[in-house]
Amino acid sequence: MDDLGVAGGPGSSNGAGSAPLRVVVADDADGVRELICLLLDLEPDFTVVGRAANGAEAVDLVAETGPDLVLLDVAMPVLDGIAALPRVRRLAPSARVVIFTGFSAHTVRDEALALGADDVLEKGVGSGPLVARLRAVCQRQAPAG
Repeated sequence: MDDLGVAGGPGSSNGAGSAPLRVVVADDADGVRELICLLLDLEPDFTVVGRAANGAEAVDLVAETGPDLVLLDVAMPVLDGIAALPRVRRLAPSARVVIFTGFSAHTVRDEALALGADDVLEKGVGSGPLVARLRAVCQRQAPAG
């Protein structure tokens, strides 16, 4: 069990027989959000537990579901991904948080990492590399603190 009490969480090896990683996906573009959710739900080691169309919904879903991984789009209405990030961090300190952007990752990387993101990915990444990066982020040792 990880420190959220969820087997297969970010601190576990997530080997065979462990529970899938619980994911919240936040993106205001319905098609993008649904494709990411479909892609992750097809993988045995991920399960989508929440879908949000804006940052405020994402924060609420994180509070409700206690996910292992949160994928936040940068540009969303109500509350953008960068503004939602510190709130997500407070609600789920052991969750992995990945900022997903349609802009160059370099434009938001420093700010996102300073606010506690574990990684920043550009939306142009292919489905195979996206899943591989998310797995890698989830397998990293949690920072001390």
